[in-house]
Amino acid sequence: MNWLEDHIENYVKPVVGEFDETPLGFFKPEELTVIKNAWRSIKQNAKTSSNGSTGQRQILLPGRDVYIFEILARRENYPTIFMPECSRQTVSELSKTIGLARNCYLFDTGFAGSIPRNLGINNFGLLSHAQKDSQKQVFPRLTLSRGLALKIERTPKYWESGRIHTDNTIMQPISDKEEFIKAARLTIEVYRSSSPKFINHHKPIPYMTERW
Repeated sequence: MNWLEDHIENYVKPVVGEFDETPLGFFKPEELTVIKNAWRSIKQNAKTSSNGSTGQRQILLPGRDVYIFEILARRENYPTIFMPECSRQTVSELSKTIGLARNCYLFDTGFAGSIPRNLGINNFGLLSHAQKDSQKQVFPRLTLSRGLALKIERTPKYWESGRIHTDNTIMQPISDKEEFIKAARLTIEVYRSSSPKFINHHKPIPYMTERW
């Protein structure tokens, strides 16, 4: 049983039962190509630590928006720490308990780098940065990075945004059933993706306008 099969049987179905397992079709093949190339670049950046040493380095993925990169990591069993509970509301509380995870290479969608700064992590990359041509952006000259980052942030999620409870604990309820199933179908889509390694044209990628 591979990761996806285990995920569907032991995480998804106990919540929603049997469901339509057709890939969601949220991303265009060209978009998935860019996403997978971004993941390759993230892993390359993670190899070099702040002190200049090299080798495979654990990647920290903070928040629900970077879940699709966790799916790609699970396809190849790459070491990650995925923190879906990380949000603007919870990051200050998480910074108190992050511990050794602070030594990871952090990747987020963007835009200003407030999440890594609030976690106290200097070694990070973003899919899109508010500052044009920033070296913190995975592909500094990628013109479609902002639109793609926004689309990734609109992906259906298994979880609601993390928030602080009245007793200062972090809470994160799961999404409603319809959203949960869409998140499962997105997981299937990304995990099984066989999009090409390169984009064959230089035209801007059109984005879906539908609301999911």
